[in-house]
Amino acid sequence: MEKVYLIVPSKEDLHYRQEWMKDQKTMNYNAGFDMNLKGYDKKTGIISKTDEEMIEWYNKWISKEPDRYFAYIYVDKIKEPIGEIYYYPDGDIHSMGILVVDKYRGKGYSYPALMELEKVAFEKNNINELSDMVPLDRVGAIKTFKKAGFIHTDKEVIEKVFDKESTIRQLLITKDMYFNKKESCLLYTSDAADE
Repeated sequence: MEKVYLIVPSKEDLHYRQEWMKDQKTMNYNAGFDMNLKGYDKKTGIISKTDEEMIEWYNKWISKEPDRYFAYIYVDKIKEPIGEIYYYPDGDIHSMGILVVDKYRGKGYSYPALMELEKVAFEKNNINELSDMVPLDRVGAIKTFKKAGFIHTDKEVIEKVFDKESTIRQLLITKDMYFNKKESCLLYTSDAADE
């Protein structure tokens, strides 16, 4: 498996994100929700942003503050980013998200990207938790989050997606859970080495 790593983009690299948001195959997971967002198309899920809007977004999101983080996902031997990953303060928690571009989905890149985000959040920036709200019908995404140490909580919402109800439940990992998981992996690895 190629190495997956995260890089905070420069303003010159914003065109990647702008292109992804306009790609219907990449954004189809976003379709059908009632979102009050300028440039959002409910039918396709795409979000159209001007160059000026992208710069405005960048100035808000790309900061030195540990409470907010945004990076592109890169993979060895692929010259362009394959997606994005981020977290931001949302009330008492830090909400996070991950997007892998359609042509790179199903190749196992989400799991190592989540692991890298956890390392940044918990080891570097001392964040207390990461959380995402994921529809229960996204079985593959839920499996990946759980592999990365997230657990389902009782928090859920019912949203209309193309006028059908969809149950969306919170997945969460805390700093303590992360370090416990890391310690367990180290113990398991050292035990295996002793055999």
